[in-house]
Amino acid sequence: MTGWQLRLWRKGQLWSRERAAAELGVSLRTYLIYENADIVKRSVAMATVTLSLINIMPALQSDQLSKELLLKMLQDMTSDVAENKTEQLSGR
Repeated sequence: MTGWQLRLWRKGQLWSRERAAAELGVSLRTYLIYENADIVKRSVAMATVTLSLINIMPALQSDQLSKELLLKMLQDMTSDVAENKTEQLSGR
């Protein structure tokens, strides 16, 4: 995940930078560094997946999402993190 992708994720959650920092458990200054980074720490990327899942839990409990759509969403969220890890390991 890049800083730009983190910013898009935050905006998709309709969160301010302050809220995103609080949800991730970091200072606003640290969060701003993350948003400007070429590559965001894997732990932060995984935290965004977790926070996204927490936000969609009510929809899951009310059967608003089909199993197929949920699986696709999970694959999309985790594939970005996995691709980023592969790029880091290959030295890109």
